[in-house]
Amino acid sequence: MSDFDPWLCGPQITLNRARQSLSPQEHKQMLALLTSDHPVGQRITHAVTAMFSGERVNTSEQRAAGHWALRLAVSEVPDPVLPKQFAPDGHDLIPRMASTHQKMATLVDAVRDGQWQTSAGQPVRDVIHLGIGGSDTGPQLLIAALGAAQSVSTLKLQAHFLANLDHHAVEQTLLRCDPAATLVVMASKSFTTQETVINAQHVIDWMRRSGIPTPERNLIAVTAAPEQASTWGIPESQVLWFDQSIGGRFSLWGPVALTARLMLGNASVDQFMEGGLAMDRHVATTPLPQCLPAVLAATDHYNLHHRKLPTLMVSAYDSRLHLLVPYLKQLWMESLGKHIDRDGRPLSGPACPILWGDVGTNAQHAFFQLLHQGAQGVAIELIANVHPSHSAHASHDALWANLIAQAQALSSGHIHEDNVKTCWGGHPITMVLLERLDPKALGALIALWEYRVIALAAIQNINPFDQWGVELGKSIARSALEAIEGKVQATGLERTPPLDATSASLIHWFREQRQTSKKKA
Repeated sequence: MSDFDPWLCGPQITLNRARQSLSPQEHKQMLALLTSDHPVGQRITHAVTAMFSGERVNTSEQRAAGHWALRLAVSEVPDPVLPKQFAPDGHDLIPRMASTHQKMATLVDAVRDGQWQTSAGQPVRDVIHLGIGGSDTGPQLLIAALGAAQSVSTLKLQAHFLANLDHHAVEQTLLRCDPAATLVVMASKSFTTQETVINAQHVIDWMRRSGIPTPERNLIAVTAAPEQASTWGIPESQVLWFDQSIGGRFSLWGPVALTARLMLGNASVDQFMEGGLAMDRHVATTPLPQCLPAVLAATDHYNLHHRKLPTLMVSAYDSRLHLLVPYLKQLWMESLGKHIDRDGRPLSGPACPILWGDVGTNAQHAFFQLLHQGAQGVAIELIANVHPSHSAHASHDALWANLIAQAQALSSGHIHEDNVKTCWGGHPITMVLLERLDPKALGALIALWEYRVIALAAIQNINPFDQWGVELGKSIARSALEAIEGKVQATGLERTPPLDATSASLIHWFREQRQTSKKKA
């Protein structure tokens, strides 16, 4: 291992792991579980193979995981190394996925060319995207990161994203939109997501008050429950299906990206899909010790459990990726926030580090001081690209100088004769380097993180595809809303779990405060 090579190459992405450790022996120890005869390595390989085979890898919900098939469905020719079908229940879903993709692409072109008109007879100028979690952060990330790659359209469209249930956001968004020229995208797997449904009703009411005829004709549904969308009166031609096997945080590859397609054009997002497919091939054909997401997952596991580093700070030295960390936080912590394994046994510790961060160089002037001189141990990942999409090379050189300097300072530190100025260093750092931030590279990067999640889950034998903690909060919220609205007594609910005494007290206080305000008014 003395000839350890810190460079590792994959599709569109190069890793430099030189600052993960100064010891070649430790590098070897870090990746020891990736050998083909190691039980953990075998588990990672099985996890990917089972997913590609359409097995019900989401065991708690008895579902397959089909996000990768969305990428395959866009390919016009059979892939030589990837599966030919995705048939979790014996019926190949890829033809239906491909048909939905074509339906979406045709709709996108019609809107961007001005041929598709609202029920008020106007071409679209504003697109309101309703969704939460991956259905919200994913399309926003694509638009922010790939704006420079967008194709020219007849219309100049504006995208407005509404995720939060707070009505202040709804009011602010509607002030910026023309109700006669607004298209609404409702992205909800179940089409019953509380935030999405409530906000959609507000938007429909706003259109109706503005005299817009049949406002439901201005809605596009992106859902795994088309029958639910039909109850809203949304035309079938404007309902875009995706399968139940695709979780929200993995859904960016399908019609959830509709708003991004409307802003960027189909060509850019199709290239993004190609980048994801390239990572699929890399994972399917590359031995684990050279497989980028497997190496990163093994490193994450080592830093968390051997070095006892509880967090992972990610900083991209490209301002177009300012939404990358918000997107990755959900993918990472909703997938890996678990306390038991697939066999129901408690884990010996956390399944993943807490992920956080911000773009460089902003982060340098915010929390890097804590990294340099604070007492917290933190694993670090820095992302950069060689070729920017601008010609201000002096600025890009300065950006790279900061990237290199911070990596050295955070890793090697500096001992000063005045101890107050000493920076200890010692943070393990991985550099993730792109040739350029284009659609293919972004697709490869997002798919890499998906496989990284799957590999880290396999290392610890946990299910990354369910999120029962999220479901618990939703269930209690339904009970609380019924009590707030006075439909039931807070202390008399029979739901599981019932509202406890503290929740009932808060609901009572809230209702009293509102009644007092009404009397004063």
